Amino acid sequence: MKCAICNGGLEEGKTVLTFKVQSEKLIVVQNVPALICNQCGEEIIELKYSLMVEKQVQKAISNGISMGFIEFIPAA
Repeated sequence: MKCAICNGGLEEGKTVLTFKVQSEKLIVVQNVPALICNQCGEEIIELKYSLMVEKQVQKAISNGISMGFIEFIPAA
């Protein structure tokens, strides 16, 4: 698989995703699996991981977190 931006090679890695929800909530998800371009740094998150992150952010918000860091959990 090649990078859609620069045609560079993609390597497995981790990234950080930041979500601003309802203008007063900020959730940062750490260590999300990603494919990262070794030339331009473009990060690609696979759909299955995006869906997991979305569930984890919604759970954090429903638990009353309005600002904070959460660790990505692969089995969520």
